[in-house]
Amino acid sequence: MSNANEKIGFVGLGMMGLPMVRNLLDDGYAVAVFDLDTTPIETAIQFGASAATSAADTAAQANIVITMVPDSEHVEGVIAGPDGILEGLEPGSVVIDMSTIDPEIGKKMSNFIEEKGSKFIDAPVTGGVAGAEAGTLSILVGGNAEVFERTLPVLNVLGGDVTHMGPVGSGHTTKIANQLIGVATLAGISEAFVLAKKSGLDMQTFFEAVKNGAGRSWALDTHGPTILAGDFAPGFMVKHMQKDLRLAGQLGAETGTALPTTTLIAQLYRSVQADGEDATSQGHQALVQAIEKLSNEQARL
Repeated sequence: MSNANEKIGFVGLGMMGLPMVRNLLDDGYAVAVFDLDTTPIETAIQFGASAATSAADTAAQANIVITMVPDSEHVEGVIAGPDGILEGLEPGSVVIDMSTIDPEIGKKMSNFIEEKGSKFIDAPVTGGVAGAEAGTLSILVGGNAEVFERTLPVLNVLGGDVTHMGPVGSGHTTKIANQLIGVATLAGISEAFVLAKKSGLDMQTFFEAVKNGAGRSWALDTHGPTILAGDFAPGFMVKHMQKDLRLAGQLGAETGTALPTTTLIAQLYRSVQADGEDATSQGHQALVQAIEKLSNEQARL
């Protein structure tokens, strides 16, 4: 089968999924979409997608089915639950899970899909909504090398950096480890900003002085200005980072890995969560709010 003949099914049209669908459509792929929320389906139709009536119907219309949903239970539901992908999946198809979930659930779904005569790869992403919109996501892939090669043209539409990490589960594991790097960096930024503000430094001057130094990072470039502006609009929500830290804790327990920094940061996010349900829908840069509470100071311009 040539790549030109691939038809895409996409399940999960959240903040990440909807712009990813648009990029696939703009590249000329036929895309059938499904989500429990009808509003983004209507938007996707305006972009040129066709609407499916269920995850099973999405799979029946596609050779490659992509899932982009919040957590492990959601992936399990849309693949193996009632009206799930398994019910509509044609032999020879590929399911790509681009969610961030427990690697063991990915392996379990892969076994179910193999029994249907199809293939599975895990391909979680990093880069946030901005990366999804621009098609510049970093994509971390686990699965058979031949299946990876088949799906690479599709993945290259969605990401600027696509890496095959190894067998099924390797992508999910890589994403979990990646999150620890990002969130630890964000914790350091939060502490530095609050310390600078409480010590009387001019915050814009401080940011300009450090942004190109040894502490330079994507997190500082991206979240530094938003923290200083008090802008906590989500590119990646607090509740999703909390979920990823939970997955990291589980993986640490399974592998006997000490994660003391991760454990502390997870508790700091609990402090943010204590402000109410809406607090967890903020961008994950709201981690700074926990340090601000402890210090009785806001790191703002």
